[in-house]
Amino acid sequence: MSPRLAQRAALGDHCMKSLPKREDHVLRPFAVLALVVVTSSGSSAAAQDSWPSKPITVIVPFGAGGNTDSLARIYSARLSARLGQQFVIENRIGAGSIIGITSLAKAAPDGYTIGIGTSAGLAINPAIMKENLGYNADKDFAYLHLMAIQPNLLVVHPSVPARTLAEFIAWVKANPDQAYATSGNGSSQHLCGEMLMQAAGIRMTSVAYRASNQQMQDLVGGQIRIACDNFSSAWEQVQARKIRVLAITSAKRYSFAPDIPTIAETFKGFQVQAWFGWVAPIGVPKIIIDKLTAELNAVGQEPDVRKRLDTFTVEFSGLSGQAFADFAREERETLAPIVEKANIKLN
Repeated sequence: MSPRLAQRAALGDHCMKSLPKREDHVLRPFAVLALVVVTSSGSSAAAQDSWPSKPITVIVPFGAGGNTDSLARIYSARLSARLGQQFVIENRIGAGSIIGITSLAKAAPDGYTIGIGTSAGLAINPAIMKENLGYNADKDFAYLHLMAIQPNLLVVHPSVPARTLAEFIAWVKANPDQAYATSGNGSSQHLCGEMLMQAAGIRMTSVAYRASNQQMQDLVGGQIRIACDNFSSAWEQVQARKIRVLAITSAKRYSFAPDIPTIAETFKGFQVQAWFGWVAPIGVPKIIIDKLTAELNAVGQEPDVRKRLDTFTVEFSGLSGQAFADFAREERETLAPIVEKANIKLN
């Protein structure tokens, strides 16, 4: 080989050795990607393990001062103390809880936005609006802990000539189309009247009030003579003998007033009740859901918390996880045919 050819061959060997191997070009990006995945997974796991590391927003779909808000605040105060981060109440009111529940369904599933789901938002509204609601009560939430349940009372003005449910039904049959007050179209109080009409074969006319206190004022004053109202609002006036109670809408007799007969004692299966529970948007990591559920269950067992719940005349439940989800689904299934037959529409 000539000196010139030998020089070219040597130069070619040097160039070939200096080029990266093809395998290096192919594998290096995947190695980097694997490192990113492992690092991000580790960061995500660490974030979940350290939850909560900042304040948690609690969406309450009703205004301040009502039962829903009050129960949420009782629990939130204890959660803040137990977990070392503030649970901050945010009242997002409107449309019978639809606004608040919709915003909760759309919240980031990171464990830092949770909320209160009630019979209105997770049973009644889904039964009325079905697919037009903007959220799916079955699929969009993780059901955490059911705090409490409260039935309604069927009450009348003292001028009504009935002291029992049987006498009331006979009176309405003889005097049909009596007006009865509720706290709003599509409320549990409205459904109470609709269910009773369907069960007893009577006719009444629903009058929806914007505020429960106005409804009770008119009932006490005799401007309207029949009402289905929540236990808390009506019981005080019953005890003051300003109105008369005929029956209660729970499936069994209520612990706060065991002498009041249930409508279910006359019409089997009759049950209308308000309930209040904790839910989270679907997709929150299981480790956070499990920790949060355990803390909520623990708060519910604290004697002081139970005493404070009693002041609102609500019965503690304590259902959690799948049991709570099943309860909510059964409530929807019970109410759906009542709503359909009554042709109830939200305004």
